[in-house]
Amino acid sequence: MLDKIDYRNYLSLDNGKGILLNKSDVEILNKYGFDYKKYTDLNNLIFDIDNFINTSYDELEDLENVLIRISEIYYYNQVNK
Repeated sequence: MLDKIDYRNYLSLDNGKGILLNKSDVEILNKYGFDYKKYTDLNNLIFDIDNFINTSYDELEDLENVLIRISEIYYYNQVNK
């Protein structure tokens, strides 16, 4: 059973500018046309995703879940406590 698990799916992908995302989040971002490699700040990516969701008439549950995950990452890494 353990030999069939592809642990690469759980590794974070670095965009070369300090943003780390998991493989499934990158796939979802690509699905909606977001090039995560161009972003230098999670806050800008969060802003763009939020605007995209708010201007869309479609149900984008998968993208909303990505937004929640990266918002939590941003909060725990950037917001002073």
